[in-house]
Amino acid sequence: MDRGFVLTDYGQTKIFEIPSFKETGLVCHGFTTRLGGIGTKPYDTLNLALHVGDRPEAVIENRKTVCRILGADMANLVTARQVHGSRVEAVGPHHAGRGAFYYDSAMPETDGLITDRPELLLATFYADCVPIFILDPVRKVVGSIHAGWKGTVARIGARAVGKMTEVFGTRPADCLVGIGPSIGPCCYMVSDPVTGLIPGEFGSSTDILAPAENGKARLNLWEANRKVLVQAGVMEENVEISHICTCCNQQILFSYRADRGVTGRMGAFIMLKPEPPL
Repeated sequence: MDRGFVLTDYGQTKIFEIPSFKETGLVCHGFTTRLGGIGTKPYDTLNLALHVGDRPEAVIENRKTVCRILGADMANLVTARQVHGSRVEAVGPHHAGRGAFYYDSAMPETDGLITDRPELLLATFYADCVPIFILDPVRKVVGSIHAGWKGTVARIGARAVGKMTEVFGTRPADCLVGIGPSIGPCCYMVSDPVTGLIPGEFGSSTDILAPAENGKARLNLWEANRKVLVQAGVMEENVEISHICTCCNQQILFSYRADRGVTGRMGAFIMLKPEPPL
């Protein structure tokens, strides 16, 4: 089902959406671009992270813009203090607002958020790492998962699916997955210790780690995470990959590598819609 992500215009704000997710009618979701906010350089313009040095009031206004587009209440936003780990947290109504207005109140040391509660808006933030969207349309469970190379090696995607199974009764084969814009193998050159860790976890296949010049290699985080999720029981045909490189598309996307470490963050947002009244 690899139809990629579709860029949708909401006035000046542009957001990537996953066709298979949208077709279920169950969720509001999207991966933001850097367009349509109020931030100034180097955070121009739709920076959504409170921890990168941007003015907090600009970030909060940008978050409000995205919430309006998604039909969400910002008081129900849940975010995490991401640490490139593999911790996935199941969140409920008592977590509403964690990290929404203050970074210190975000879920600590967490890189994945899952919930079965409608109207809780989950968000993780990016500037090259891999956003993984998960939707179980049967049990009605969603997840927003942050996977850098460390999280990928730690199989955070599989951990998220496992946590959904443990807490909510999800069957991995029912899940729809979207692997969003991130740094692609075209631009992601790695060396030790990364090159030493990948073969032990994923084997010697060059579709994940391809030799390059000067003893470096090109790392394909999209394929690595796809493999992790399929091995966890997600059906291959249920995984969509954007194939959009953040580093190649600086005009619409933030890239930590391209911007030399000082830049904004996009957001991966997902929320179950409220049940229709009987």
